[in-house]
Amino acid sequence: MRRDDGHIRRLGAAELPEHDLCVRAAVLLQQTAGCRLGVDIQLRKSIPQQAGLGGGSSDAATVLIGLNRLWGLNLSRAGLMRLALQLGADVPVFIFGRNAWAQGVGEELQAVDLPTPLWVVVHPARGLSTHAVFSAFDLTSAATAEKISGFAEWLNTTRNSATRNSAPGLKEPALVEMWGANDLQQPAIAAEPEVGRAMAELLARMARSGAKLRFAARMSGSGSAVFAWLDSEGAHGALDDLPAGWQGRVCSGLSRHPLQGWIDA
Repeated sequence: MRRDDGHIRRLGAAELPEHDLCVRAAVLLQQTAGCRLGVDIQLRKSIPQQAGLGGGSSDAATVLIGLNRLWGLNLSRAGLMRLALQLGADVPVFIFGRNAWAQGVGEELQAVDLPTPLWVVVHPARGLSTHAVFSAFDLTSAATAEKISGFAEWLNTTRNSATRNSAPGLKEPALVEMWGANDLQQPAIAAEPEVGRAMAELLARMARSGAKLRFAARMSGSGSAVFAWLDSEGAHGALDDLPAGWQGRVCSGLSRHPLQGWIDA
């Protein structure tokens, strides 16, 4: 809700304002634009924290998009993306608003057309600190550089191999491997073995239910959530009675941010 006194508040927030990414996004936009308006922010979260699902980053991006409109600032998409980068490396992609290939630290984005899949996501009881996971792994020496040309070739292969992905579970060797790798996965499993257990649990439940997976499970971001790409809708009920404290969901992917139309080019 807009405030005319210039104050920025997050209603019901547990974090201090200087640590709250939504408040930081609002203050950054206000100061950059020289705006005298304020806002009360109320956030309803439906995904777990410390899951590696980009929830905090997408919240911050949504604040930038929403306040740009609410305050009548009319900043361009490029301008909002520059601000977003100051909040975090993965915030700009939510301003960009489309599936994208990212380079640099996340600010160099190139749109890519992807299928709109069904995802099955499992979050174990314990979360993971992004800082702790990154600190446990030397990305500069261990990561393999990838190029968009290799990704495009992989994507073309998967589109032409639908018939090879029709077997239940992951017992068929003809399944196309998911492109690339999450270099944070192994250090995350070392720090929290439940991540590995969640991957095994997800695959076992999908196999028992007869749900068809296109790719093996892997960890999302810095964890601790894990996910797999469903090739069918047979997973309903497979996530019932998860271990205590675990969460699971089958959800549809998006090709565009729901608020993409709120920003001028």
